[in-house]
Amino acid sequence: MKNKAIIFDIDGTAVDSPEQRLPSEQLIQAIKRIKNDNFVCAATGRVWSFAKPVLQALNLSDPCIISAGTQICNPQTGEIVWQKNVDENALKKVLKITKGYPDYKLLYNDGTQDDYLYGGIYPKDISINEPVYFFEQVFVPDEIAPEIYNKFITIPEITCVMAVAQRPGMRDLHIINKSATKEHAVAELLKIIQIKKENTIGIGDGHNDIHLFNAVNHKIAMKNAVPELKKLADQVIWSVQEDGLAQYFNTI
Repeated sequence: MKNKAIIFDIDGTAVDSPEQRLPSEQLIQAIKRIKNDNFVCAATGRVWSFAKPVLQALNLSDPCIISAGTQICNPQTGEIVWQKNVDENALKKVLKITKGYPDYKLLYNDGTQDDYLYGGIYPKDISINEPVYFFEQVFVPDEIAPEIYNKFITIPEITCVMAVAQRPGMRDLHIINKSATKEHAVAELLKIIQIKKENTIGIGDGHNDIHLFNAVNHKIAMKNAVPELKKLADQVIWSVQEDGLAQYFNTI
């Protein structure tokens, strides 16, 4: 019987992206060893098609949080078991703000790693005619991201989360329903797997993992984590460059 839930981030925690596209064999084997006694779940800002190669390489079978906390999926099939959409009127306000920063591309809903790295739509060209659960402005320079962030957070129906981008000196700005952060998604996940908060471990490295830490009992930061997350951590482990997640799992 599984009595604990271990919930971990992907980028900067499980894989050293973008240099490392797939997890190490050491991590794969470490998860294989602990998954019989624990629920092992990813919680990532990646959307399904972007997360799928990592989730399936790790052979995860327990529900996973994707799309920055807006969805919970079956990691084997991609079936969505829980989802929160962005309010339509709030999204219009978001789009209006993005037009003031025309050089930074936009992505929404599902997409691959190549879509993230090389795709996107400029604000002047975007037209959305479907429900949106995940929206982001990508590769915003570190010095500009807080300015845009401060405008987004004036919209009460959404949450904006700054994440470290997969290019040096840049951030991604994730726009999600105010009730769909990693914190909210973990609460839903625990209902699904029937585990209490006191039996949870959360592991991450970025600003968006502050929401993950809010939802778990034992908080673990990677050595490469942002300072704000390390301050909240109960424990700091090895860096992602040292395959720290695998090393930690091998201590369990």
